[in-house]
Amino acid sequence: MKPRIISDSSCDLPKDFLEKDGIDFSLVPLKIIVGDHEFIDDETLNTKELIAAMKAEKTATSSSCPSPEDFAAELRKNKESYVITMTSGLSGTYNSARVAKNMVLEEDNSLKISLFDTHSTSPVMILMVMKLRDLIKAGELDFDTISEKLALYLESLNLRFLLQDLSNLVKSGRMNRVAGAVASVLSIMPIFRSDDKGEIQLVTKARGIKKALSSLANMVEEKIKTQPQFPVVITHCNNLSQAEILKDLLEKRFDLKEIYIFPMHGLTTYYSNDKGLLMAF
Repeated sequence: MKPRIISDSSCDLPKDFLEKDGIDFSLVPLKIIVGDHEFIDDETLNTKELIAAMKAEKTATSSSCPSPEDFAAELRKNKESYVITMTSGLSGTYNSARVAKNMVLEEDNSLKISLFDTHSTSPVMILMVMKLRDLIKAGELDFDTISEKLALYLESLNLRFLLQDLSNLVKSGRMNRVAGAVASVLSIMPIFRSDDKGEIQLVTKARGIKKALSSLANMVEEKIKTQPQFPVVITHCNNLSQAEILKDLLEKRFDLKEIYIFPMHGLTTYYSNDKGLLMAF
């Protein structure tokens, strides 16, 4: 039996993504609370309905991480499991998974469980799942060696993201209301990164979408100097057209061959809002 890959729903992959590879894959959903409405971040969630609800809601919204038992239920299904979670800097999801790991190992200490706090989200998690899939399919490495290689791979990854609707950041207190209003009026688009603790940092600002996409594409240049080819994952919130423009810029400027585009699920939609773009490389 192949090991199970478990992630939370900020990993914007369809739940059947690894089906053709014969690898068990689970997405443990978070919940998003908007006013009196609770959205469960699974395949039934409609992101356009979520965005409409967020825009209509005047008060702060929130998200709720999975319980330890939610993760434990998945960990009990296989003898070997790799768990990839979103950043512990923004969510208690990693801690829930850590508690679940300890619970399950107390029940059966023969299980092998490797847990990763990505200090990031969506596209970084997708790259981790893809790398893990390739390591498992190769069939040459044991569980501990794969875990070590995956940890090293995580250290090499970068996340950049472009936000075009700051209203939810303002309502949730993550951005000053005046700064958010000024950015919207002047069409100033901030580009952010996550640091090694998973905290959000402003990288630069661009005025207008063309300059913003061009700036975002150029952020792979430093890595190109030491590694001519590497995979890139772009996730988007109702914004396939700009995601494809970004992909085209990466291909033309840097001759990158392996670029993937995925639509966002609920949680990354909640944080990035309408037209948001995330890129990992």
